[in-house]
Amino acid sequence: MSDDGIGVHAVRYLEGRLPDDVELIEGSVYCADLLPFLENRRKVVFIDGIDAGAEPGTLFRFSPDEVRNQKRNEPVSLHDFGVYELITAAKLLDQCPEDIILLVVQVKNVEIGEELSQEVREAIPRIHRLLLDELGISDSDEISED
Repeated sequence: MSDDGIGVHAVRYLEGRLPDDVELIEGSVYCADLLPFLENRRKVVFIDGIDAGAEPGTLFRFSPDEVRNQKRNEPVSLHDFGVYELITAAKLLDQCPEDIILLVVQVKNVEIGEELSQEVREAIPRIHRLLLDELGISDSDEISED
């Protein structure tokens, strides 16, 4: 899993650090498995790894429309059926939330392993802060980061 597992590691870090009405779901390698979780949602935030040639640990935030409007030089996901394909399928099935955000981290290591590289691991608290911003949660509303 190595750095490609940033989404799983981020979800585990975020557990207990977000309001109760925020549902955290660990995705799978095959993003199509997430399709049922998109239905009846107002907002969805995906957290994933990406290889865009940037410095490891660099955090990107964009919407699916921003991806569509740019050249597809950079993958949206490291998976075969990625987030972009998932969103397209949800739109075709009329199950797509209006507000979708992608928070992706530049990976360093995608070799088989369980540990994140230091650079990618250090991005997790920044993901947390960006997610709080996306949800409109102020510092005073924030759940502790023990």
